[in-house]
Amino acid sequence: MKKILLLSAIVGLSVLYSCKLDNYALPDKTLEGVVVDKLTGENIQTRQPNGIKIRLMEAGFTNPQPYDFWAKSDGTFRNTKLFASKYNVTVMEGAFEDSSVQPINVDLSQNQTIKFAVEPFVRLKNVNITVSAGTITATYNISRTTSTRKFVKSMLLCHTSVILHEATTGVIKSAENNLKTMTDSQLNSTTFTDKVTGLGTGTYYARVAVLAENSLNRYNYSPIIKLVVP
Repeated sequence: MKKILLLSAIVGLSVLYSCKLDNYALPDKTLEGVVVDKLTGENIQTRQPNGIKIRLMEAGFTNPQPYDFWAKSDGTFRNTKLFASKYNVTVMEGAFEDSSVQPINVDLSQNQTIKFAVEPFVRLKNVNITVSAGTITATYNISRTTSTRKFVKSMLLCHTSVILHEATTGVIKSAENNLKTMTDSQLNSTTFTDKVTGLGTGTYYARVAVLAENSLNRYNYSPIIKLVVP
C-alpha cells in the first residue's frame, strides 16, 4: 500500500512539473501578405498547394529550421498560428525569377502585413473568358518580362472545382498552343483564342495557363473566374 501511495505521489509531481515546463504562450500571431508583379502590381496567380512557398527563418539562431506554408491560388497568404519572434521571410518556387525576390525581416511581436514584388516568367494580358452554350472561350495576349526563359505552351483550363491548375484531377484543357517556335514579334502580335467545348450545363471555373521552361514546371496563370454554362 505504501509503495502504491509513493508511486502516485511521484506521478502527480511529474505531471505538475510537466505543466510548468509546457506553460508557454500559444502561437497566436498573424503574418499575411501578397506576392505581386513588380511592374503591374497585379497578384501573381499560382496553384495551391505546390505553388508559391512562403518560408520563415527565425532570427537569432545559427542554423534555424525553415517554417514553410503555401500561398493561396490568388497569390495572397495568411498564417494565424505563429510564435511571437523575429523572422526573415522570403517567397520561393513560384513562376517568377528567384533573383527578383527581396527577403523581408519582420517582427511578429505584433501582427504584420507584407508584400513581395517579383518578376514573373510570363506576363498574361487582356485576358477575357466568356461562356456560351456548352463552350468556354478565352482570348488573351502573352508578353515577355525581363526573364529570358523560353516559352513552351499555353492553354485554357476549366473544371467544376475551384481548385484549378494544370494537374488537377479531371481538369478539362483546350488544345495547347505551341509557343516554342514563335518569335517575340509573333508573340506580341498574336491574340490567342482557346476553347473548351462539349460542356454540360452547370457551374465551372476557368483560367489561362502559360508555361515557360523551369525545373519545377510552374505555370503562370490568369485569375480563376466562375462561369455558369447554360
